[in-house]
Amino acid sequence: MSSPDKPLINESGPPDRWRMLTFVAFTYFLLVVHRKLVFYMQVPLSEELNLDLPQVGLLDTAFLIPYGISQLFVSYLSDRFRRRKVLMYSLALSAGGMAVMGLVRNYNELVVLRILLGFAQAASVPAIAGILADCFTVKNRSIAIAIYLISLNAAYIVAGKYGGWFADMGTIDHAWGLGIPSLTGWRVGMLCFALLGAFWALTICLFMREPERTDRDSNRGLGIEGASLWKTLHSVFAVPSFWMLAISFVLICIVGNCQDAFMAKYFFDNFGMSNEEAGQFSTVWKFSFTIVGLLVGGYMADRWAQRWRSGRTLVQVIGIVLWVPSIYVLFTAGSEDVARIAMVTIGFGYGLYTANLWTTTFEVIDPAARSTAVGMLNVIGVAAAPAAPVVGILNDRQILDIGGSLAGMSLFAAIIVTLLLLNVTVLLRHDYRGPLAK
Repeated sequence: MSSPDKPLINESGPPDRWRMLTFVAFTYFLLVVHRKLVFYMQVPLSEELNLDLPQVGLLDTAFLIPYGISQLFVSYLSDRFRRRKVLMYSLALSAGGMAVMGLVRNYNELVVLRILLGFAQAASVPAIAGILADCFTVKNRSIAIAIYLISLNAAYIVAGKYGGWFADMGTIDHAWGLGIPSLTGWRVGMLCFALLGAFWALTICLFMREPERTDRDSNRGLGIEGASLWKTLHSVFAVPSFWMLAISFVLICIVGNCQDAFMAKYFFDNFGMSNEEAGQFSTVWKFSFTIVGLLVGGYMADRWAQRWRSGRTLVQVIGIVLWVPSIYVLFTAGSEDVARIAMVTIGFGYGLYTANLWTTTFEVIDPAARSTAVGMLNVIGVAAAPAAPVVGILNDRQILDIGGSLAGMSLFAAIIVTLLLLNVTVLLRHDYRGPLAK
């Protein structure tokens, strides 16, 4: 009889794998809402705290730098210790940070809390990556991660829609009868999502199990129990394919972070929308079709990967090729209809790419270093942190407006395609360690 904490594992994974997927997906949904909500409330928040565009951009940087750099150390925790606890504490701390953020009095306090939020969330994604890798096999891993990433896109849609809704709310007098004289709508929104995060952290504590480790080989690489931090890091950074994936990820983050920070404001300024309308328009089309791209990309990749070593990477290439013209069109279009079509295309392409980000990494990394490798992607991704403030500075100095800066990022998409093709044609021949290597 199997232990209740270690259910039997078949060729597709343990029988409760979809339940585990639900736990980590909703956790990630809340973490993303916590980190992105501020940008869909930036108009009333900026008015109340007297912020300019570079300062709004720095709110993104203040989160990304501690979030990325601290993963150099905390991602290793999930390769050696219980991921369930890592996830629970990360979400609980994130919820606490959001609650306090809803009560800030000035910009400096907000920046400090964004920094603390970055530290609080840093260990979460590596833990999730390890859980999914152990609960799903090479036969269904891309589609599982694609389904999991639906939570990311749902989080953007919810943050855009309801962040704008709370932003348009105005002021609530005598909030909840707690003796607080008044709260503006953006503060109420932060407190509400903080409360939801605290509830789910408790749910993880009570009902989520720790999955069994899989795929580790006692006679190869880091072994079954893993190795020291430095040996684990070396095993990741010694792989050339990993570097191509990481540099591509940095460029993806530059494009995505700047769009997240300023797309809603771009539509607010250029299309005469309300905060709620701009937040919804900038998220619902793009991220709804990202979900479609995730499912298509996961399904395609799981099948192509059984025929070609480069199957998953080729799906990513197709996705980013769609970005090259679409990003330029989106921020030069003068009509909502053209912008909508461009966002649908960008979203679909992004889904093809992200459905296979972790799985292409797992194919070239020792199984005992999976969480560390995903963490290192985020560490290297810190290089994208200055991008949003730079866009704000260029706009304020009238060098390049927001639309021009974001349209120019179609060049980054072309570079990403080149790097991924280098992996396909050269590096995977040596670095690949997936099922076709046997």
